[in-house]
Amino acid sequence: MDGENEVQMHEALASILSRNLEQPREEPEVANNIGQQLLHMELTSAPLSIRRRIRDVVATLRPTRILEVGSGIGHLSAWLLDLWDRQEQPPESYELVESGSRFSVILKRLLQRYDATEWARVTVGRFEQLAAESQAWQAAASTAATETAAASLGSSPLQVPADLIIIDVGESVQSACIEAALPLLSKVGVLLTIEPEVPTGEVDEDDVAALAQLVSFQAWIDLIRELSNSHHLAFQPLTGGTLVAVSGR
Repeated sequence: MDGENEVQMHEALASILSRNLEQPREEPEVANNIGQQLLHMELTSAPLSIRRRIRDVVATLRPTRILEVGSGIGHLSAWLLDLWDRQEQPPESYELVESGSRFSVILKRLLQRYDATEWARVTVGRFEQLAAESQAWQAAASTAATETAAASLGSSPLQVPADLIIIDVGESVQSACIEAALPLLSKVGVLLTIEPEVPTGEVDEDDVAALAQLVSFQAWIDLIRELSNSHHLAFQPLTGGTLVAVSGR
């Protein structure tokens, strides 16, 4: 791809991260209620500006298949479900992936609240493993000689390829999950994630948490350096964090 096309593709990806002026600014009622529940549970979620902007991206892209990895109790999910409820045009599939079953009941109730259970589902499991199994399933299905042979493989652990993958899993496993997710994107697929916080100040050698943050941030830097040679990247600074988009070349 020549330099001019490279610039055009980068600009196109960056434009996807722009605010969608057709979308409301206020937080949906259900999402607001979930935010209150998070406070009571002493849990955190992505900043409001980032949740709103991811909703805007989804409204602009209108992806057919979406994977949300690290759904928690559905704070961001409620924004997306509210969008599709207003549009009355749900995607083909929307999959909420959580590493443990702790929040699965809450997420399933959220899907029921929006009558989304026919096209949305909750999947519990370690994402890196689910992604590897799904990639192997894709490879086997693509080489199956007949439809009968393909059917014998059963269904993929994840509904892939995905047009949009959202990664919000915490810094410790973020880079690993991104690497696992990229092969699951469709040809026009986009991955969204949040840039981790830059470690600041001196770190005591006995501060396990701070040392782990340093390791995680270095893994992020190494990943971004690698992806800059193989993928298109765009960064959108927002209040409370930076939204990052990745797409294939």
